[in-house]
Amino acid sequence: MLAGRYLRARRQHGGVALISVISVVAIALAVMALIITMSVMNGFRETLLSRILGVNGHVYVDTRMLPGEEVRRLAEQAQGAQGVLRVTPQINAQALAAADGQAAGVLVRGISRDELRALPIVADNISVGDLAGFEGVESPTVLLGDRLAAALGVTTGMGVSIISPQPAMTPFGQTPRRKSFLVGGIFSVGMAEFDAALIYMPLEQAQILFGRGDGVDELEIRIGDPDNTLAPMAALRERLGPNYTIYDWRARSQGLAEALVVERNVMRLILMILVAIAALNIVTGLIMLVKNKSRDIAILRTMGATKGAIMRVFFMASASLGLIGLSIGLLLGIGFCLNIETIQNVVQNLTGFDLFPGTVYSLETLPAKIEWGEVTLISAFTVLVTFASTLLTSAWASRFDPVEALRYE
Repeated sequence: MLAGRYLRARRQHGGVALISVISVVAIALAVMALIITMSVMNGFRETLLSRILGVNGHVYVDTRMLPGEEVRRLAEQAQGAQGVLRVTPQINAQALAAADGQAAGVLVRGISRDELRALPIVADNISVGDLAGFEGVESPTVLLGDRLAAALGVTTGMGVSIISPQPAMTPFGQTPRRKSFLVGGIFSVGMAEFDAALIYMPLEQAQILFGRGDGVDELEIRIGDPDNTLAPMAALRERLGPNYTIYDWRARSQGLAEALVVERNVMRLILMILVAIAALNIVTGLIMLVKNKSRDIAILRTMGATKGAIMRVFFMASASLGLIGLSIGLLLGIGFCLNIETIQNVVQNLTGFDLFPGTVYSLETLPAKIEWGEVTLISAFTVLVTFASTLLTSAWASRFDPVEALRYE
C-alpha cells in the first residue's frame, strides 16, 4: 500500500513523478531496441544461411583430377555414411557470359537435371521458363539468375555465350573454349550474390566446356543438421579414407559465419549496457523519493517499522517501475518484430527510400526472428539490473536515523 502511494506522487513531488516516467520510458525503449536488434540479426542470420545452404551444400569432397569411375565409387560410399541425405556430383567454375554486347563474370555450376530438381530453393523459384530442355543434347539450355539475366538483357529462348578461362589445345595453339546456350529458365532465390552471378548448366555440357572429361570438381553432400557437420565429416573420412579432402560449408563461408557471430555478440553487449544505463534513472528517482520522504521514514520508524520494512517499501516502489518499463518494452519490441515487413513497406512508401537494398545486404526483405530464449535472457537481465540498482538505494533509505530526520520538525 505504501509503495503504491509513493508511486502516485502528489503535486509537490512532481519532479519525482517526472523522473519515474522518464525511467519507465527509457527502460521500455532500451528493451525494445534490444529485442528488435537481436531479432533482426537472428532473422538475418537464419535467412542468409538458409539461402546459402539452400543453394550450396553442407559438406564437400574434393574430386578434382579424379576419373569418373573413381568419382562414382566415392559417391556410392559417401551415400551410405551416417547422417548423409544426398550426394551430388557437380562442377563449379568461373566463366564469362556474353549476350547482345553485354558481358559479366559468372559462376557456372554443372549439375544433372534430377539433382537440380532436388534443390527446391532453385527449382521452386523459376519465375520464367522451366527445366524441360535442361539436359538437351541438340540445343541444351541453362538457368540464369534474374539479376544476371537483366544485366545481360536476355530472357528465355534467347542465346547466351559462355567463355571458359581454361583454353583448349588445337593444332594452331591455345584457343578459348566458347559455347552458346539457350536460356531455358530464370530463377530468383532472393539473394543478390546468387541471382547476379549464378548459372546452372547440364553436367555433361559443363564437363565439355571446362575440359573435365568424365570427372567432376566435387561431391556436394547434404546432411540433416548443417550446424553439426563434425560427425558426418568423421563418418565420411572413415568410409572414404584419409587421401581425400573433406570440408564443410563454414570453410567456404568462414568469414561470413564468424562475422555474424561476432556482430551479434557485440550488439547484444552494447544494447545491454544501454539497458543498464536506463535502469540507473530509477536510482535517481529513488534517491529523490527518499529525500522527500525522509520525514515519513522517521515517523514509520518511531511507530515500529523495521529497517527491512522500510527497505521493502522503497524497493517495491522502484522495482515496479522497472517491471512496467520491461513489460512495455516487450510488447513494443515483439509487436514491431511480428509486423516488421508491414512497417518496412509503410516507411518506404512514405519516404520513397529503399531501407533494405538487396545489392547491399544480399537479401530482398528485412528479416526478423524472435527467439524466445533471447527474450527470456533480455527480461532476466533487465530485472536483475533493475533490482540490483534499486536494492542498494533501498538499503540506504532503511538506515535513516529517525532522530536526525525529526530534529528540526
